[in-house]
Amino acid sequence: MKQLSTTLLLVICVFMSFSCSSKKADSAKCDHSKTDTACGLVGEGTAMHSLQLYQIVPKDTVWFAINDSTDVKDANLLIGNLVEVVYKGCKDEKVAIKIEGNATYANAIGEWTMPDPIAPDKVMGVNIAVEGIASSINMATLVYKSWDLTSEDDLIILHGESIGTGETFSFSDSARISKDDKTLTLLGTKVVYTKQ
Repeated sequence: MKQLSTTLLLVICVFMSFSCSSKKADSAKCDHSKTDTACGLVGEGTAMHSLQLYQIVPKDTVWFAINDSTDVKDANLLIGNLVEVVYKGCKDEKVAIKIEGNATYANAIGEWTMPDPIAPDKVMGVNIAVEGIASSINMATLVYKSWDLTSEDDLIILHGESIGTGETFSFSDSARISKDDKTLTLLGTKVVYTKQ
């Protein structure tokens, strides 16, 4: 989770303040029939029958049981993805009823390439990984390092360093994922990567 930038955390907090309730259950009077909602980031401990959630507001690590009746159709349970969980229960007995994850996060993960203009038989591009990690594919002078979600669907920010003319400088590029999830276009340029 160390790769998430301050910007992403602010976006997440704003999103969560509008999307999630922050109801507190009285531990002595836990009503297992009432539903509640929690938002946060999918943790590394998530498995087939359990979700580890890094809740941002209030800051906490929460576990949810996932059973056969849990609606996970739109879960996108990738480490670091922002998810909303509708659940029943209190304390350590929380059972997820529905989990919905950020589709842009899930669609962004993968290798995005284009033909190398200098060597057309080769490709170059960016590898976008979970937890906000990015890396360059066959590009020594344009070094991708990280990426962030934005508050807009299908739009991400790629961060890195340009190394080439004896100077190194940081950059951030906005990139849009096409609706069919096959292309990633760097806004303001003619660079279009295709998902492998």
